[in-house]
Amino acid sequence: MNAQFTLIAEYPFSNVPHTAMEHFRLALFGVVAHLIETCVDGDRAAALETYPFLADYVDELATRLGYSEPSSAQWRTALMTWENTVTTKLPLLALLQAGLSRLELDLLLVAGLQEEDPRFSDLFEQATGGERRPTAGLLLAWWRCDEDEQDRADVVRRSIRNLVHAGLLQVLNPDAPRSEWTLIVVPPLWDALRGEPPALFWLRHKTKADLLPLPDYKAAPSVLAVCKQLPQLLASQAEQMLIVRGPRQNGRKTLLGALARSLDKDLLIFNASVLDDDKHWRLFGALAVVLDALPVIELALSPGENRTMPPLPLVTNPIAVVMGMHGGIYSDDARTLLTVTLPMPNAELRRLHWQDAAPTQNPAILNNLAQLVILTSGNIHRAARAAMAYAQLDNRNDINNRDVIIACRSLHSARLETLAARLESRGNLDDLAVDDITRSELETLVLRCRYREQLAAISRDGGEQTIGVRALFTGSSGTGKTLAARLLAATLGKDLFRIDLSATVNKYLGETEKNLEQAFSAAEELDVILLLDEGDSLMASRTDVGSSNDRYANLETNFLLQRIESFNGILLVTTNAADRIDKAFARRMEVVIQFRAPDDLRRYQILRLQLGEHDVDDRWLQELACRCVFTGGQLRNIVTHAQLLALQAQQVINAEHLHSALLREYRKTGAHCPLQQPKG
Repeated sequence: MNAQFTLIAEYPFSNVPHTAMEHFRLALFGVVAHLIETCVDGDRAAALETYPFLADYVDELATRLGYSEPSSAQWRTALMTWENTVTTKLPLLALLQAGLSRLELDLLLVAGLQEEDPRFSDLFEQATGGERRPTAGLLLAWWRCDEDEQDRADVVRRSIRNLVHAGLLQVLNPDAPRSEWTLIVVPPLWDALRGEPPALFWLRHKTKADLLPLPDYKAAPSVLAVCKQLPQLLASQAEQMLIVRGPRQNGRKTLLGALARSLDKDLLIFNASVLDDDKHWRLFGALAVVLDALPVIELALSPGENRTMPPLPLVTNPIAVVMGMHGGIYSDDARTLLTVTLPMPNAELRRLHWQDAAPTQNPAILNNLAQLVILTSGNIHRAARAAMAYAQLDNRNDINNRDVIIACRSLHSARLETLAARLESRGNLDDLAVDDITRSELETLVLRCRYREQLAAISRDGGEQTIGVRALFTGSSGTGKTLAARLLAATLGKDLFRIDLSATVNKYLGETEKNLEQAFSAAEELDVILLLDEGDSLMASRTDVGSSNDRYANLETNFLLQRIESFNGILLVTTNAADRIDKAFARRMEVVIQFRAPDDLRRYQILRLQLGEHDVDDRWLQELACRCVFTGGQLRNIVTHAQLLALQAQQVINAEHLHSALLREYRKTGAHCPLQQPKG
């Protein structure tokens, strides 16, 4: 052997780049070398004759290794020498560091050979007598003896079971005898072994380069102080489960991405909707190891709901869970649970997010939005992009409040819109004809809604003060409660959503609470006003428990009591039967506004507001208001019908139209109209 040949044999892979793909190819050639030596009763020449395509691999092995007939043992020695020089993180090395043996790694690679070269499917078919993928029995036959011809059948069987348990191998026919198991490496895992990102609908993978640096993460000072300590803690204590709680779209996954980057890891997010699929769960753990990623499980639990996290095979590093403020979580292994809570951002933090999301906008406008619109951090960025698009459509450079309102409307996710309906809100409280006391209370409610954060900040009650506002509108039907809610929303520049009780109340145990929680949480995160119309149907007084139905009804009431108390948004409840509402609910309402039937002056104001352009004598209109005792809702019905008659006659509304509509309303109530139609 000359000096040059000796150098090649001693350092055969010295010029191979330290990449995932190159390492994968080197390891794969080592597996093929072993297969050539064993696939036809250990007869190398017979193997090449039976499967001629293997000659291509022999040539490549000889060229790379520098031997005319290289053995798998020589290739493995050269591969391990090359691996000792690697300083970068590679998928196959990650599996070895996670505890896989060389034998298990070889079995994994041979099970996926046909993914790389379809000709191996023909080899497997001939070797198994019909299966185009390797079976457990075939792998046992090929790897049963080690280099010293020692029998290691039990080791091979155990290695196959370990690979299946870890999610690295999947069994296509688990009901068959173990020796007949048909084994597969699923394509996403095979891609990850090759250094390519996996493509799965239930999984999101973000590389370190795409993650936010931890110093750039924006959060409350108390949260930032904890975050600065987390990387060191997670690095020193691997057996941790970090739970990040908070509203959706509020930077929970962004924080975990920043922590992953600090730990020099990618981020892998698991959609927990498929958590009950054991194959997906095991594959998730395998991919987390292969990709050297921080595994994150995203949960959405309802109040009273618990979830036990099973052990994640192979993963010995920290794992993370993203969830809301409700529900409990347990770990089936020895991991220590550590919780970080991300509250809704305050006005100062919202200002920073608005400036990040819309840096070209007028700072004064952004400061105003930060004060008026209480959104999560993620929703601020989404709303800012949409608002700037609306401004551009209107040929403007700066966004305004209207742009943001429309942009926020696009954020209303299906989890809110399936349980509540948006009500149109236009005008202001001047469009409402109520007595002076009611108007004063409504104006006070507007102030309370606008300054709710400041009020909570200066509270000295010694407890945790929410920024929620809870108001009860009471009064008989037609006195303007729902209209007042619409006008209040318009005055505050917010959308109004009315909870649909038919979609919310469910006969199945716990479903009503889940639906209500979904609506309340969405309203908090999207900064909309929630209207519970005819709230006495849900807030009825609790009863003595005489049956299981009574017990379940009381559970719903207790849940609603607790959720209203912790609600951080604006909640309006209307009722025309205040005496039916549980006193505990009434105590939780900071504002209670009584809507009374209008007196003659208010009736006159309502008629003037509703009529618009008309040709009705004012003295007759005043007489109508004095003598016809109707609620505001009834008066609106009268004016609407009169307008319809005027449209039919193609005229401006006049006294004849109004009197006909008046007679119609009296007929509905079975009463006699005291007013005669004016002459002329």
